[in-house]
Amino acid sequence: MHGIGIRRGRPMTRSRRRTVIVSVVALCLVLAAGGAGAVLLLQPADAAPVEKTAAPSTAVIERGVLSQSARLDGTVGFGTAAPVSVKADGIITELPAVGAQLDRGSVALRANERAVPVLIGDVPLYRAVDGSGLKGADISMVAANLMELGHLRRSDPATFTTGPQFAEAVRDWQESLDLERTGALGPADVIVLSAPSRIAAVSARPGDPAAGQPFTVTATARIVEASVPAQDAGAVGAGARATIELPDGRTVEGSLVTVTTTGEGIDAKVQAVVSIDDQAAVDGIDAAAVTVRVVTRSVEDVLFVPVASLVALAEGGYALQDEEGALHGVEIGLIADDLVEVNGAGIDAGMTVVTAK
Repeated sequence: MHGIGIRRGRPMTRSRRRTVIVSVVALCLVLAAGGAGAVLLLQPADAAPVEKTAAPSTAVIERGVLSQSARLDGTVGFGTAAPVSVKADGIITELPAVGAQLDRGSVALRANERAVPVLIGDVPLYRAVDGSGLKGADISMVAANLMELGHLRRSDPATFTTGPQFAEAVRDWQESLDLERTGALGPADVIVLSAPSRIAAVSARPGDPAAGQPFTVTATARIVEASVPAQDAGAVGAGARATIELPDGRTVEGSLVTVTTTGEGIDAKVQAVVSIDDQAAVDGIDAAAVTVRVVTRSVEDVLFVPVASLVALAEGGYALQDEEGALHGVEIGLIADDLVEVNGAGIDAGMTVVTAK
């Protein structure tokens, strides 16, 4: 009787038994570690790490004053220079230096070693004046100067009539300048300026005839001359307050003195002259480019956020998204630079909202 035939393999050697046992133990350890362990075991060694999600940028709703302003590009300087006419006799022997200031009683130049002083007024001296009972606008101008210089007793210059006191006041002034005490003045004896002035440029030289226009002058205070953008021409006017941004980052306050238009149509240009409140702040700054900002519209006690915080809704309008992801519908108002006025239910100052970078 034949039994069932069984094919026997080769006997397992000691080394094979060790290999099988180690493999089984390793597999059991992997399974015991769970699925995550299995995934980590199967993940390629050079796989890229998973990036963390960046936190969204946020902004805080603020309450306060929101202002819209026009930006004007300008230059700091002393303004346009004007020539000064001199009628003195003789030859120039001394000239003022550029930057020198001419005020009431200052010596503007010397002709034949003789001082030619400055008077301040709106009317030129067009005739010889003395103490012979003269009246007129030029007499009022001379009398006002002598009063300011302390040589003539104060009275109303507008109704002043020359007399012995006037002649004596002129002599006193002439003596203070080392001039001949004649008691009379003529157009060749003085220079009349409309205001204290600064020497801008000197074109004459010693030895030139004194009569002529030997130098030019400007105002003594620095100003800003700026161009007004066409879109802001109607919103910017004389008297408006302005903030001037200096080249070194500082700011000073000022006011628009004049706003003028030259040309017509597409060739029209609008220029503004801006006074500077604190002259000491711009001391030493000449011909420097500056930015002038003039407030054209302002709202007070309003909520505002960066424009980048607005979320445009598919159905129209805007919303703000809080840190929890909820949207709050808002109405927008004034937009000033990168800020926008907002109002709506559920928002208030101090609330944090998501904003685009």
